[in-house]
Amino acid sequence: MRTWSLLGATLFALLAGCEGADDGAGDGTPLDAAPDSAVESDAGADSDAGGDAAAEDGSENEASADGESEASTEDAASDDAPDSETGPEASASDAGCKNATLCALADEQRAADRMEALVNDPDPTALPQFLTAVPKGGDLHMHLSGAIYAETYMEWARAETLAGTTKYCINNSSLALATSCSSGVSPVPSPGDALFDQVVRAWSMKDFVPGAETGHDHFFATFGKYGAISGSAHHDDCLADVMERAESENQIYLEPMLFSNSTASSKGSDVWQGGTLTTAALPGFHAALLADAGWPASVNAILNDIQKAETGARQILGCGGSNPSPACRVQFRFMVYISRSGGGPGVFAQMVAAFEAAKVEPRLVALNLVGPEDGTAALNAYDRQMEMLGYLHGAYAGSSPLHISLHAGELAPKYMPSGYTISGVNHIRKAVQIAHAERIGHGVDVLGETDPDALLAEMKQRDVMVEIGLSSNIQILEVSGDAHPLGRYIQEEIPVALMTDDQGVSRSSMAGEYYRAVMAQGLDYKQLKKLARTSLHKSFAQGQSLFTSIDSLKSVPECSPTVATTYGDPPTPACKLFLDASPRASLQWELERRFREFEAAQ
Repeated sequence: MRTWSLLGATLFALLAGCEGADDGAGDGTPLDAAPDSAVESDAGADSDAGGDAAAEDGSENEASADGESEASTEDAASDDAPDSETGPEASASDAGCKNATLCALADEQRAADRMEALVNDPDPTALPQFLTAVPKGGDLHMHLSGAIYAETYMEWARAETLAGTTKYCINNSSLALATSCSSGVSPVPSPGDALFDQVVRAWSMKDFVPGAETGHDHFFATFGKYGAISGSAHHDDCLADVMERAESENQIYLEPMLFSNSTASSKGSDVWQGGTLTTAALPGFHAALLADAGWPASVNAILNDIQKAETGARQILGCGGSNPSPACRVQFRFMVYISRSGGGPGVFAQMVAAFEAAKVEPRLVALNLVGPEDGTAALNAYDRQMEMLGYLHGAYAGSSPLHISLHAGELAPKYMPSGYTISGVNHIRKAVQIAHAERIGHGVDVLGETDPDALLAEMKQRDVMVEIGLSSNIQILEVSGDAHPLGRYIQEEIPVALMTDDQGVSRSSMAGEYYRAVMAQGLDYKQLKKLARTSLHKSFAQGQSLFTSIDSLKSVPECSPTVATTYGDPPTPACKLFLDASPRASLQWELERRFREFEAAQ
């Protein structure tokens, strides 16, 4: 299996030289991502990340997580903790670190101080290496096909061509991967070949400079370039690949978007013969789909892909053997994704298939709509799709555990078609109010929607989490720094977590997103830690959360800290019973254990 590693001083010297960049606003600044952190060591991938815009303008967002760590002591230190008038760090010292929670707080402060010092360290590799080692929770927004680096896809294509299983080639005109190789094509290049870097740039944002083509258009065009090898036949390879990368970055959980259900889409188009599909017609169409003799194939398509992906990935990683890869400990659940530009009957049928599949497949936890939100067809279909999800949310209440997580607000005024405005479409508001989305992907345009203060208040009241993709927001929308709403979300106490989106296309990683959060958004260590905790608290892993409040870090009674133990220590018998019954809480406890280990070493 291929190995992945962080790039060294060359890359981060490039990153450090980017302060003052304007994220590629058309003046020759590349819209590459930060950092181009993982390449295949055996593929010989180029270590040049291009002129990344990670440090944008070096400005810090003043929105802080006031009370995050301090508030966490209210419950965690317990009534047995010594009184203090000078803060938890002094208390730990005064107590001779006889209280487990105070010991943990002292370690946490040392880690926070170290990261603060590393921000200005003259060694450009120091902070990235620290952030790679920092324990990370979950990546809740990952397009599996977009998570794979171009170098990896080409490696697979060369290997399969050599083995004779599938013959691949590169179309000389489009630089797309093809299986029709009679004319106008070249062999899939190897590192060092003249065509190799051209293909990497065509399939990703590497070295991209906006000009005749925008970052927005180049980003979305990449998926079709490598589509011949990114489908379900390679989902097991893809899953194994992202599990390895997650392990290399001390990340413990993934929720990849795995499957687009063409079987259900076709069935929907076949069954519906009534013209335009209206909201009023949804109950009848729903019943007709379930009654159709061929309908079970639509559900089985999801079940089969999930089983194949996991079984194959674990086999690739040797998880059942005597020498399993460390990546085998990375846990995951799956989402179904549906193209928002599809026809109404096909989109609805895919939604129904997902709700039905989740009844019998616990590894399927959510659905999502994908594709550019600002496409005319997507804009025209958006309201009807929200109504579809709103109907299904009610129809399956209590019978299907499927969650709804939606791309919404991945919009910028400069890319809106004529006749459309952010406040006119109100995508985030409709996703929350009509479709009952529990999590929002991107949420970049929130301050441009109608009455944003009320929308933010409602999101807080509903406990809707926002998945933040800093790299792709720069590359697609050219939104970063103070223009990004991350600081406002934090200020309004709306749950947020970092995500990678399409890390292969972006040339980034979760460590890269952490780097952007520190350098471009001014987040400190304790804020990053809260985001990691939030990612698991708001994950769709089954079971009760360990914490009843992330803000105060109050846990369920069974796992409350004592003088001798705190979160992440060997659990008490009562806590172990709780953790064994809750996969989500078990993940959270493991994250706390890793924080204890990491911080104690600082």
